[in-house]
Amino acid sequence: MKNKPVTTNNRKADKIIQSKSRFSNPLTSINLSSDFKYLWLGQGGQGFAMWSEMIARNWLTYQITGSALAIGIVNLFRAIPFVSLGLFGGVIADRFPKRKTLMIIQFWSLSIYIVMLILISTGIIELWHIYITAFCLGLGMAINQPLRTSFIPQMVGKEHMLNAMSLNSMAMGVTRLIGPAMVGYVIAISNDNVAPAYLLSAIAYLFVIFTTIKINDAGNPTQIHKNSPLNDFTDGIKYMFSENRTVLWLVILALGPLAFGFSYISLLPVYVNVKLNLGAEAFGGIQSISSIGALISASLLASSGNLKIKGKLLFGTTLLYGAGVIIMGYSSILLISFIIAIFIGASQSVFRTLISSTIVDITDEKYRGRMISMTMLDMGMASIASIVAGRITDVLDITYGMLFCGVLCIIIGLLTFISHKKLFKI
Repeated sequence: MKNKPVTTNNRKADKIIQSKSRFSNPLTSINLSSDFKYLWLGQGGQGFAMWSEMIARNWLTYQITGSALAIGIVNLFRAIPFVSLGLFGGVIADRFPKRKTLMIIQFWSLSIYIVMLILISTGIIELWHIYITAFCLGLGMAINQPLRTSFIPQMVGKEHMLNAMSLNSMAMGVTRLIGPAMVGYVIAISNDNVAPAYLLSAIAYLFVIFTTIKINDAGNPTQIHKNSPLNDFTDGIKYMFSENRTVLWLVILALGPLAFGFSYISLLPVYVNVKLNLGAEAFGGIQSISSIGALISASLLASSGNLKIKGKLLFGTTLLYGAGVIIMGYSSILLISFIIAIFIGASQSVFRTLISSTIVDITDEKYRGRMISMTMLDMGMASIASIVAGRITDVLDITYGMLFCGVLCIIIGLLTFISHKKLFKI
C-alpha cells in the first residue's frame, strides 16, 4: 500500500498543531533512543565523579597550601590538555570509533581516581601528585567530551539536539546537587580526609563504563579519512575562520561565562573559609545548591521545542552570570550566597546548553567533533583566569578576586555581541 501524499491541507494542519504545542515532552530524546538513554545515564555518573573529584582536589590543595593561587595552578594543570590539544580532541572524535575510544578514556580516568585514592590513603600525597593527576584527568576529559557530544546527533537527530543537550545538563545538575553536598559531608565526618571522595568517584566511573558497554557501536566515522590528523586539525581551523564565523564568535563568547565566570569556583574554598568562616559542608553546599537553578533551567529548555530566542537568552545569561559572581563576592551571609548560587547555576546551565546545541546545529557533520572541542578551550582559559583571580585574592581580598571574574564575564559578553550582532538572531 502506497503512502498518501502530503496535501496542502495536511501541511496546514501540522503547522496549526505545532503552533499550539508550545512545549514538547522533556524526555523526548530518552524515549526516542535507548542508546541516548545509556549515554545520558553515563553523563550523570561522569558528572558525579567530576564534581566529587573537583571538590576533593580543591579542598585538598587548600589544606596543603592555604593559598587560592595554588588552587588556580592545580586547575591550570587540569586545563593544559584542553589548550594544548585544542581541536585534536575533536579530531579523535571525528576519526575513530566512538564507543571503543570512550571505553579507553573511561578506564584511563578510573585508574587516575584509584591512584589518588592510594596516595591519600597511604599518607604520601604531595602537591606535585595533585598537579600530575589533574593533568591526566584533563587529558581524558579533553577527548571524552567531544566524543560524547558528537555521538548525540547520530542517536537522536539534529532536530532533537536542544532537548538532548538540555537532558545532559539536567543530569549534570542532579549530580551537582548530590555530589558536592555528599562529598562535603563525607570529608567533614572523615576529619577532612578527602580519600572517600576519590572512592566515590571511582565507583561512579564503574557505572559510567557499564552504561558505555550498553551503547550500540554505531558511532563509527561516517567517512574514510585520507588526511593526516594534523591536516584535519588545520582544516577545522580554516572552517571556523573562513566558512562558519558564527561558530568562531560563539567560541569567543564562551570565554565569558564559561571561562572567566566559571573561574570563581576555584575561589570558593577561600570564600567559604575566610568570608563565611565555615568549612567543607558549606563549600559543598554552595556547589550543590547552584544545581537547583541548573535543574530548573535545563527542564524548561528540554521542554521548549524549537527555541527561537537563543541569541537573546545567551546575552541575558551572560550578564546574569557575571552579576551573580560579583554579588556573591560581597556577600558574607550563607543564605544570600545560596540564593545567588541558584541564579549562577541557572545561567550557567542555559548558557552551556545553548552554546553546545547551537554549534552542533550549525556545523557540517564532518567538522562537528572539532567544533565541539573548540568550546572546551574555555576550560583552559578558566584556569588562567583562576590563577589571576587567585593572585588578586591572596594580595587583596576574596571580594576583589570574585569581582575580577564577574566583570570579565560581562565585558567579554558585551564586546562579542557588539562585534557580531548576528548572534542576537540565532
